[in-house]
Amino acid sequence: MGAVSFEALAFGKTADDAFRNAVEDAKHMHGHGGYTGTIVEKSSFEVIPKREHHGKQKRRYAHQLIEDGDERIQRKRGPAGAINCSGTNAAIRYRKQHELEGKHGDVRLFFGWVAH
Repeated sequence: MGAVSFEALAFGKTADDAFRNAVEDAKHMHGHGGYTGTIVEKSSFEVIPKREHHGKQKRRYAHQLIEDGDERIQRKRGPAGAINCSGTNAAIRYRKQHELEGKHGDVRLFFGWVAH
């Protein structure tokens, strides 16, 4: 069994809410069968502090952490990474596509490696 990288945007009032929403969305799209290659395989996440990604493109930074084998997110059975994307163009598009404008919460990018 190998590993693949994944990324998922999700909205929530808290990081925990956004993580649960990302997992539920992936279950709906990819099923519950295991080894989906999605965030469904993750049970936890680690927030990447804003000071690390401030002023950087969020997806590009996430990809860099994956490529660099950052110890926080390098294990396929370990936690996902989480970056708050609120205020970015991707977050604005996500809110619009999901009719979330004006709702309290943040769009977060979850990413890392999963078993596949």
